[in-house]
Amino acid sequence: MHSIRVDIVNNRLYLALEGFMTAEQMRISTDETIEAAKKLKPGYDIVTDISKFKVGDSGVAAEIERAQKFFVESGARRGVRIVGSSALTGIQFKRTAGEAHYASVNVATMEEAEKMLSQR
Repeated sequence: MHSIRVDIVNNRLYLALEGFMTAEQMRISTDETIEAAKKLKPGYDIVTDISKFKVGDSGVAAEIERAQKFFVESGARRGVRIVGSSALTGIQFKRTAGEAHYASVNVATMEEAEKMLSQR
């Protein structure tokens, strides 16, 4: 399952991923995330809550990397991942971020993410 929210005022994209997703479900999520990001101006930030997300197969990882590459190409400023206690999932996202050259960090909570992004 996924949910997406766009905050035009703060130029921010919020994405939450939960549970186990198939490669096809992740493709749909990635497509919708890309469309939502297009509503924002270059220099936007992304907050991705993966604290309840389960690590997927290589097809899921490929879709994660596709989204991250889009973020880079579309001028995203910074990404913050909320990993909670899900260290393994955070590692998968961090690995694909490196391959996509996507500047992002892992934090434990939404409060930490908001605090980090408010520091310009």
